[in-house]
Amino acid sequence: MLAVVLTGCATYASKPLPETPQWPDDIASTGAPLTVDQVVGRALEYSPDIRRAERELDIAAARQYADGLLPDPTLSFSTDRPGAEGFVPAFMVGLSYEVSALIERPAKKRAAGAGFEKQQLALLWTKWQVSNHAYALYVSNVSLGRLEKQVEQSVAYQKGATERMQGALARADVTRDVAVQAQTTYRDSVQQLGTLRQEHLKARQELNTLLELHPGTHLKLAAPPEPYEVPQDAVDRALLDLRQRRPDLLALRAGYTEQDERYRGALLAQFPRLEIGVTRGRDTSAIYTSGLTVSVTLPLFNGNRGNIAVEKATRESLYQEYTQRLDDAYTAVDAISSELSLLGDQLRNARSMETALDATVKQARVAYGAGDMTLPVLADLESRLQTQRIATAKLANSVLQQQVELCTLIGVSAIDHQPLH
Repeated sequence: MLAVVLTGCATYASKPLPETPQWPDDIASTGAPLTVDQVVGRALEYSPDIRRAERELDIAAARQYADGLLPDPTLSFSTDRPGAEGFVPAFMVGLSYEVSALIERPAKKRAAGAGFEKQQLALLWTKWQVSNHAYALYVSNVSLGRLEKQVEQSVAYQKGATERMQGALARADVTRDVAVQAQTTYRDSVQQLGTLRQEHLKARQELNTLLELHPGTHLKLAAPPEPYEVPQDAVDRALLDLRQRRPDLLALRAGYTEQDERYRGALLAQFPRLEIGVTRGRDTSAIYTSGLTVSVTLPLFNGNRGNIAVEKATRESLYQEYTQRLDDAYTAVDAISSELSLLGDQLRNARSMETALDATVKQARVAYGAGDMTLPVLADLESRLQTQRIATAKLANSVLQQQVELCTLIGVSAIDHQPLH
């Protein structure tokens, strides 16, 4: 019997912790610019959030397996050694089983199944968020890279203009206040460029973390498709069955079902625990006996009332959480839609102003080349255009982030607005 028991036992296998970081393959070494589909695919495969959710799913699967196992029987043995002559050693062998555990088992299995489903849906919700977030970071990195190059060119031009202004000041061709104004404009532009580089670095580091890349990796990104507004009819269609589609809401429902079954199991566990067994023994007079044992727990002081109270309160908490999350889901969609409408108007105005300023600067450059405009006026126009470009880019990024958030909330891809699965 001992050999049979040991045969079914699990064995220990050591798993030492790594001594150094374990980075996946370096996709930056390919040399070719990465497309948005490649970046999103890499994020879905290596994102730390997704891997964490997968480990949670593995734990839920193990719990489901554990809760589905039958309780083990109990084997007992005792012996007595007589202290007088003429008697034989006595022994008692018993085999018993906790029958009451079978009553709770169906509820525990249903709870474990619901818990596993909850983690599956939580993993799906994480994938929704990661895929859209990867797209947003992709577009942000590309747009910030373009803007950084434009501002660098503008700053270089302003630097040259400032140096020429200092030369003109030395020749007394301009007044000191004009030269100081040009110097101040140049320093402001340098500061804007520094801020822009910090934002680009932050976006690049965030993308590297999402893709599980070695710190300091510089990815070459291909030009992404131009983002466009989420159609209102797509939002309206998604809201019709949002409660049946969004994984986080479905996960909360599965979690509520799990807790409801655990509450049911706690109620079943309040009944007396019943253990039935058979015995075979021999007393010191060499008389053999066989018998039946019944053990019942008397629920006088505990009666599992504490666990019942905990499970009931937990179920009520999950009920309130689901109700609040359901309300928030629809409220958030309405709030983001309204904010996108305002941001869209601001972005259109900003782009119109940038286009007008760009045309004015081009004309001013021609006029300056013909000697019909002074350098300080041209430098001021250049500075205004640069400031407007940065403001427009930041507005566009805000619109993009809100659109991605809206797509995630209604369950569509931020790339093509097709339903997420």
